[in-house]
Amino acid sequence: MFILEVILGIVLCVVGFLWWWQRSARIYWEKNGVSYIPGPPLLGAVKDSILFKKSLGDLFSDLYNNEECKDDPITGVYFFHKPSLIIRHPEIIKNILVKDFPNFIDRGLNSDPHVDIIGRDNLFTVKSDRWKTIRTKLSPVFTSGKLKNLFLLMVDVSKVLEQKLAKEIGNEPKEYEMKELASFFTTDTIAMCAFGVQANSLLNPKAEFHVNSKKALDFHWKRAIEFTTCFLLPEVASKLGCTMFSRETNEFVRSTVNYVIEERIKSGIKRNDLIDTLITIKETDGDLFKGDTLVAQAAVFLIAGYETSSSAISFTLFELARHPEVQEKLRKEIKEYAEKYGTIQYETINEMEYLQSVVQETLRLYPSLPFLDRICAPVNGEQFYSLEPYHKFQIPKGMPIYIPVISIHRNPKYFPNPEQFIPERFSAENKESIDQYSYLAFGLGPRSCIGSRFAYFQVKLALFSILRNYKVEVSERTPTKMKFDKKSLVIRSQEPLLMYLKRI
Repeated sequence: MFILEVILGIVLCVVGFLWWWQRSARIYWEKNGVSYIPGPPLLGAVKDSILFKKSLGDLFSDLYNNEECKDDPITGVYFFHKPSLIIRHPEIIKNILVKDFPNFIDRGLNSDPHVDIIGRDNLFTVKSDRWKTIRTKLSPVFTSGKLKNLFLLMVDVSKVLEQKLAKEIGNEPKEYEMKELASFFTTDTIAMCAFGVQANSLLNPKAEFHVNSKKALDFHWKRAIEFTTCFLLPEVASKLGCTMFSRETNEFVRSTVNYVIEERIKSGIKRNDLIDTLITIKETDGDLFKGDTLVAQAAVFLIAGYETSSSAISFTLFELARHPEVQEKLRKEIKEYAEKYGTIQYETINEMEYLQSVVQETLRLYPSLPFLDRICAPVNGEQFYSLEPYHKFQIPKGMPIYIPVISIHRNPKYFPNPEQFIPERFSAENKESIDQYSYLAFGLGPRSCIGSRFAYFQVKLALFSILRNYKVEVSERTPTKMKFDKKSLVIRSQEPLLMYLKRI
């Protein structure tokens, strides 16, 4: 009898705790006049993504488009134990990312402070004043003059891509997994432009650079849990020893960067690339940028660039295969500019308006990150940030803020017929009608992607090189409907993006 009483007592305590959790969460948002999307205790609204039932892109779309809240400027949720805010209103987004940026300078993600310097001290993850310093030091890599020099190196890689396709594609179409083909190209361009190293991934799929870059964002269930914890449960991530990248990836980047830096210093050769910038930083700010902090800047450039650009290339080819009329219009522009300049030049890629529109439309439908996150940290010692006149709620210090990029990009209020692939919406005559705070492919404001122009050149150069001589067509194995990978933090297809390339 005593044992039954104990068991009954435990059950009642658990039930009481769950009831209290649900009630207190609902009351918190109700008393602040904020609409609320409930979720199960302990996990909250993120449950389906944690259990790999739903991708984060689909999760944020569901939260954004919730029938009871979709017209509200903000909505409250609980992600695990923490009240968090979903932002919909473009003016609030503008204030958070641009106008009042000092109040929202940091992202929320975190990892083990003792073993993951590379993961937590890079430009993407680093906090506050340290972020400002690193951003300032790295900005010279992406000036127009530097990009022109790097573009010449990209062209060399594009020629290898063209040689590869010419060798492999005969009179019959050849089927490629486009994400993989694109990742060979992006690995080689980043290795060449950032590290001054020939990775040779296009010619050797088992090349060390490509294998390790791919592993860095290989979201098997264990890494997926660890990565998601870093983003959505940062306090726990720092205590459980979670790392942004695997220890194997960290060791590869560490050994590669340190070796290349040492060799560059010995040779005295200047390439005006990322490594030269890191050497300058090391020599002028050695105390601030030492050890893995220096390596971290190269790591995020390699890994983020590999994933985002290869996804953009493959998603563009997927949409072009399904929209042959768009593909033909783009190919016409490519041939006109190829004839105009004779060879691929910086100006060639820069002037092609329809190519730019095609890439922008792809990134609207498939932004690399499904959401942007920030932490509220009011300046001047304030404890709250006011949302007046858009809402009476005052965001308390430390509250996570989420901006559902993919959902905003697919909102018919900002983009009519949002599920359709229509590059013309970004044409010169139409793009002025687009609210700039509803297009967030690379973020906005001081913490927008520092490498966005580099990424655009990468993507456009790959498309130019492929579509100039080949037609991309759907195959029997091309997905008929895009489904996002449920284990991936970034937007990635669940199915292989298999398509034909046919010589024309």
